[in-house]
Amino acid sequence: MIPDIQECLRLMTSTGMLDNIKRHSFVVAKVAKYLGRLLSLYGHPLNIRLIEAGSLLHDIGKTESLVTGENHAKKGAEMVKKVGYDELVPIIENHIRLLDEELEEPVDEVKLVNYADKRVLHDRIVTLEHRFEDLRQRYGNTPEKREWLTEMERKMKKLERNIFQQLPISPDHVLYLNNDFGYKKLKI
Repeated sequence: MIPDIQECLRLMTSTGMLDNIKRHSFVVAKVAKYLGRLLSLYGHPLNIRLIEAGSLLHDIGKTESLVTGENHAKKGAEMVKKVGYDELVPIIENHIRLLDEELEEPVDEVKLVNYADKRVLHDRIVTLEHRFEDLRQRYGNTPEKREWLTEMERKMKKLERNIFQQLPISPDHVLYLNNDFGYKKLKI
């Protein structure tokens, strides 16, 4: 079962998700849904409802993990499994890491949410380069962490090429989603 947006909002609220994490999650959903719809339009069908719910809830475990120190992806996966949303578990559990062998497989909902998350810094859409520079500044306090981030950036750039080789736009076009185009901002 896949929760609708109202159920996602209820879960975000009931778990005490911080407002800044909610805003981040909404922008991740915006990017992931946009790319998912484009990929579907260009012959690579994806489940947009799954992408939306997975994007909105990808950081569902983060607020609690800030206190406990747990891995927020694993914690979030446990949380959605507990309430019966098993289809979301792979997206939430795997939104941080990416294995080399997964890069050889077609783009799916899990990889798309992972990529969209890496394109959003707080509540702004940025380039991968910008996002990873920020990640290095915030989390790259040891040689091992810097090496891991460099490797993750390499993988994300490969995933980005895999996504956009199927589309008539470039990764920079996603930056236009930062514009509101006159729509009211969603209150959270």
